[in-house]
Order: sequence, then C-alpha cells, then structure tokens
Amino acid sequence: MKKPYWTWWQGGIAIGLVSVFAFLTSSGLGTSTSYPRAVALILNPIFPEFVANNAYFQRVPPVVNWQLMLVLGIIVGGFIAGKVMGLSFASEPQSTRFRRIMMFAGGFLILFGARLAGGCTSGHVITGITQLSVSSLLFGAVVFATGIPTARYFARKGWYQ
Repeated sequence: MKKPYWTWWQGGIAIGLVSVFAFLTSSGLGTSTSYPRAVALILNPIFPEFVANNAYFQRVPPVVNWQLMLVLGIIVGGFIAGKVMGLSFASEPQSTRFRRIMMFAGGFLILFGARLAGGCTSGHVITGITQLSVSSLLFGAVVFATGIPTARYFARKGWYQ
C-alpha cells in the first residue's frame, strides 16, 4: 500500500512551485495578514469609524483578496479532511480534546506573536528563505531548532495519537 503522504522532496517541489506562482502573481506567500484583515472586515459594518480611523487598518485595509481566500481554504480544507478521515472532536476523550485545544491555542499565540512582530511564519520560512533573506534564514533555523525537540518531547508524552 502506498503511503498517504508526500516525501520531503515532493513537498519541497510543491512549495517551490507555489512560491514561483505567488511571486509571479503577487509579492510572495504569507498568510498572517489575513487575520487582521478578517477582523477589520467583521468590525467594519459594526464600527465603521473605528476601522476607518485605525492606523493599522489603514495599512491593512479590510478587503477580500487571494490571501484571505487561501486562509479560508486552509480552514475549510482541514475541516473536510477531518470529516473524510472520520475524525470527530465531540467523540474524543476529554484529555484528547484538551490537548487539541491547547495545540490550537499554541498555534494562535504563534500567529499573534508573528503579527505583533510584523512578520509571518510562512512568509519568513517560504518567501524569505526563497529570497535568501538573512533574518528569514535565522528565523527558519530557530523554528526548526526549537520545533523538532519540542515535537519529540510531546510525542514521547503521548500528545500525538
């Protein structure tokens, strides 16, 4: 039976092709700007003066663009994949649900920190390294140097099942 996932080199080629497409059609691949853009879209009908006068929302206007659609596609695609695989959050044991909630919260905090720093994890790791940006190379090295041992630690603790 064939493995249901890509090898590292297949994933690398796919990311490379997506990066080339993103550079040709836009300014590179990144997703974290979509989150404040979505907040502005939600707040605009309720508090239009706040959104119009907010300096951040003037820099990141509330518009629907390819990046926002990419993020929505990631969320919808994850939901569909979970359903196809037969995953059900409600039927999991409470300890497993707690772990998943904590992982979601950790991901949210990474995203929040990336926006506070004016960057984006995918923007740095994919687009920045593609451009050989020194800060992105350093960021990518730190992410992998800390992420791999952290993942191994949690795997030993049984957080991934």
